[in-house]
Amino acid sequence: MKRCLILWTIAMVAMVALSGCAKKTDVAAETDAVRKADADWNTAIGSKDVDAFVSYFAADGVLMMPNMPAMNGADAIRAGIAPMMSAMSVSWTATNADVAASGDLAYTTGTYQASMTMPDGTTHPDNGKYATIWKKQADGSWKVVVDIFNSDVPMPMPQATPADTTAAPQGQ
Repeated sequence: MKRCLILWTIAMVAMVALSGCAKKTDVAAETDAVRKADADWNTAIGSKDVDAFVSYFAADGVLMMPNMPAMNGADAIRAGIAPMMSAMSVSWTATNADVAASGDLAYTTGTYQASMTMPDGTTHPDNGKYATIWKKQADGSWKVVVDIFNSDVPMPMPQATPADTTAAPQGQ
């Protein structure tokens, strides 16, 4: 019995001592790292380098653009973005960044400004908001696992036809 009590005491002391060795997440430092990754990613799209842009996505990352099916995986994102990259101009500003206490997931939200030059030379401006989910990788880097954005620009409405203001006389 005494031996069991000694072993139990040693086990409890070891558990208490080891629990103090658990790695603590420096949330402020990780938040700074996510903000930097977001800003660097913004620079990458500004360079119009498709591979640089896609390199910020995890291999299984998802890009959800308006009016298009979701692009699942880096290869699909590359194939979907490549035809547009030379004709578009995009920049964004993160207004919020938050890192989970566990230090392995984060999100950024913010606003974007964009324009797309059409084949006829006309330019279509856009602006809106976005949300990006980041996951910390085994090498310590942050990669995008989900990115979604949508426009604040109203969709064009069909032109109303003028109402017929001439009423047929009553009783005829």
